Amino acid sequence: MKILVVVDEQVDFTSGVLGNEECLASVDKVCDLINSGNYDLIIATKDTHEKNYLDTQEGKNLPVVHCVKGTEGHELHPNVKSALKGKNFVEIEKETFGSVDLGRMIKDIYLDVHKVEIDFCGVCTGICVINNVSIVKAFAPEVVVNVVADACACITPESHKIALDAMKTYQVNII
Repeated sequence: MKILVVVDEQVDFTSGVLGNEECLASVDKVCDLINSGNYDLIIATKDTHEKNYLDTQEGKNLPVVHCVKGTEGHELHPNVKSALKGKNFVEIEKETFGSVDLGRMIKDIYLDVHKVEIDFCGVCTGICVINNVSIVKAFAPEVVVNVVADACACITPESHKIALDAMKTYQVNII
């Protein structure tokens, strides 16, 4: 089974309050992957915060209100949302950088299918992508995990490269 995990390709991370040129450029590459026809399942994660975000630990460390449930910034980028129409996909809302629900889902799929390969793409390579890759490796260590480097982006090109290099050290393929 071939799975694509699209990490946090949301308005606030691409064209919104925390977006940048690199993250916005990732949208077209992610859409190309979604439309490739190479995947049996697509899982899209969504960073999800409540209105009290600034009162949380993350909000105190990153005092930029973003991805508040029910706002436009919480939604997947419109091009990504459009590309997902008609595809076999699931959304996972996550309250923090990584999703244990994603890890559990992949583990369950692996236990049923035994041959699973996952391609990761999305933003932010050095925070949410690396955390979700780590969680999947922890829950399902025999699953082949690939990160599509040019379909990911981070705060800076340097932080993107550092995250890719770090993921190589725990048997993740950077493609």
